[in-house]
Amino acid sequence: MPSLLVVGVCARVPLQAYVFAVLLLAVERTGSYLAAGVVTAASGVAYAVGVPVHGRLVDRFGHTRPLTIAAGVNALAFTGLLLAAHLAPSTEVLAGWAAAVGLSLPPVAAAARALWTSVIADEGIRRTALTVDAMVLDLALIAGPLLVTAVSAAAGPSWAVGGCAFVLLAGTLWFSTLPPSRSWTPARRAGSLAGPLKSPGVLLLLAVSVLTGALLGVLRLGFVEFADAESDPAAGGMALAAFGAGSLIGGLLYGARSWRSDASARLRVILAGYACGVLLLAAAPNVPALVALSVSAGFFLAPFVICNFELVGRCSPEGTLTEAFSWGITATFAGSALGNLVAGTLAGSGTPSAVVFAVAAGFAVLAALVARPKLLGGRETADSTGTAPPQRSGNAVQPSEKGPS
Repeated sequence: MPSLLVVGVCARVPLQAYVFAVLLLAVERTGSYLAAGVVTAASGVAYAVGVPVHGRLVDRFGHTRPLTIAAGVNALAFTGLLLAAHLAPSTEVLAGWAAAVGLSLPPVAAAARALWTSVIADEGIRRTALTVDAMVLDLALIAGPLLVTAVSAAAGPSWAVGGCAFVLLAGTLWFSTLPPSRSWTPARRAGSLAGPLKSPGVLLLLAVSVLTGALLGVLRLGFVEFADAESDPAAGGMALAAFGAGSLIGGLLYGARSWRSDASARLRVILAGYACGVLLLAAAPNVPALVALSVSAGFFLAPFVICNFELVGRCSPEGTLTEAFSWGITATFAGSALGNLVAGTLAGSGTPSAVVFAVAAGFAVLAALVARPKLLGGRETADSTGTAPPQRSGNAVQPSEKGPS
């Protein structure tokens, strides 16, 4: 299992870094931030559209073939993007190749989460694995942009994009050849063409992911607006780093504890805490206070992600687990786009950053209200310890007997 963690870093850091690298490349080659925004948006939208398709293929054919083919196509798309950047750096051409990159990105994150959930029978160990998975994501969020910045400053954005492409290809191929990945066999698919979307619990979790994604979209722009108001360009990045550090701390503490309450009940409490932490940002009078409060605001992010992973494993119909995790990625991307739109509208009308932070907290409040435990296999499905571990058949996670199917 340690090898899965190492390869998780190798395959997922570039997923968090490549968008920033493409942004820098587009700015350098076109000289326009607007064009760069269009290029990166094309990649993000394409990724959100493509990842559930990749997830379904993994659930149907296993890890090795879908991941290997996707990695090869993705490497070609990155090559086309780099060539276009130097030969024909128009917005339309770059956006087309960036969309090809996003559409072909291998679903390593979703496959890894499904693997953890499927092959570990003990609930406590499984929660620990999902905790580490969330920590890898936090580290990728912090390390990816920093590495891209360093490489771009030293050698140029093209080398940063190429580095992301190489590490992503190598990490995906490595992951697909590890024994746990190769031995993972798809379960018999349950249900209709809708797959995991036929489960009320999965649909509810996707709605929650849209709302929490919107929170993050609003929050990022709120940090930038606060930095502009304070005439401190570095403040936004410092606040984001502090937010990530708070998430790391919260995830470690959450994963270290053995919980007696059911995950569906914990989800609401976590979202309520998330709302309170983000709302406190509205009281920040200056940059040092914002950075300090950002730690507490981020404290509930990783616990939410871990708890969400647990519930996806419970609610997904048989044979659809990777696709279910993939839809979660799509929902988060869609929510982030919604949050960017809301925050951009507020900032464009001169709304103070304190109000923007309050709006971000409001999305967490809505998520807590939406997260109804009964639809997530709540306490009525719990055993004597108050938890509701999923039933299993072969390598697939089954929904709890009284939970949604």
